[in-house]
Amino acid sequence: MSTKKGVIEVFWTNVHWHAENKNIKMSELVNGKTTAAKNKTANIMLRRVQEIADILEIDDYAILFEEIEPTEVNE
Repeated sequence: MSTKKGVIEVFWTNVHWHAENKNIKMSELVNGKTTAAKNKTANIMLRRVQEIADILEIDDYAILFEEIEPTEVNE
């Protein structure tokens, strides 16, 4: 049984995933405030969400707030 993540944790989880897959350093996204971002606890304003989406080359930042259920490997 999985526990539902909060919106901030979902956002930072997705940002981490996109950043890793696009070889973008977290420090480029959060202006040096990497600890809270890496811990998935940093609060964020919508203006900054849009800026991060632009850096990650994401057209619709809403996808950063969608929780994706992990798929089970070798069921």
